[in-house]
Amino acid sequence: MKIGRKPKPESPEEMALVHHALESPIRRRMIILMVEGCLSVEGISEAVGPNMLGYHLHRLELAGLIEVADGAITLTEAGEAYGALVKAQAERGSAG
Repeated sequence: MKIGRKPKPESPEEMALVHHALESPIRRRMIILMVEGCLSVEGISEAVGPNMLGYHLHRLELAGLIEVADGAITLTEAGEAYGALVKAQAERGSAG
């Protein structure tokens, strides 16, 4: 169930938050995992490790890409869109 969808960033400030959130390879990996269906904090922690997990989740949430509640992660509309782009870019990069 998807709730609390946030529209895509509409201002330069919102775009800067998204850019900052996705400049980290760890957060890019996290958003790819989420797009692929891993939507629990525990699952993300198992995949990328617990080191600074709260900080990374907070950066993605601050950028409006995800919402976290009770250990569950919800991708926002922007999170789905940017996550798909990040995933496609990663797949192109690994194909060469």
